[in-house]
Amino acid sequence: MNQAEMILNGAAVQSATADNAIATVTLAATQGVRHFIAGIDADYSVAVALIKTITLKFGATTVFVWRWDFSKGPFQRNFPVAVHGDYNQAVTVELEAAGNGGQTGRVGVWKATA
Repeated sequence: MNQAEMILNGAAVQSATADNAIATVTLAATQGVRHFIAGIDADYSVAVALIKTITLKFGATTVFVWRWDFSKGPFQRNFPVAVHGDYNQAVTVELEAAGNGGQTGRVGVWKATA
C-alpha cells in the first residue's frame, strides 16, 4: 500500500467511554488483512492527576507502552510512518482506567487496512 492509498483508505476508530475501566480499541484479526496505525489519541472526561498508560498490542504481544501525565491534557501520538501488525493479526490500543468512578476515558486510532 502506498501513502496515497493509506490516506484514501484510512479511518478513525474510537472506543466507547469507559467509567473507571480500561478503554479499548480493537481492530479484529481478519483473514488476509493487515492493520496499519498512523496515530493514537486518548483522554479522560476530567483532568486525571496521575500518570496513566496507553498500550499498543499486536495480537497478544505488547509492542509499546506510553506513560502520560493526563493532568497536562490529552495524549496524542502521530507516528512518522504507520506501524502495523502481521496479516491475520488483531491490533489493540488500551487506555488505563482513570482510578475514580465517574471519570470516563476513551482512546482512538487513525488506521488503514491492506
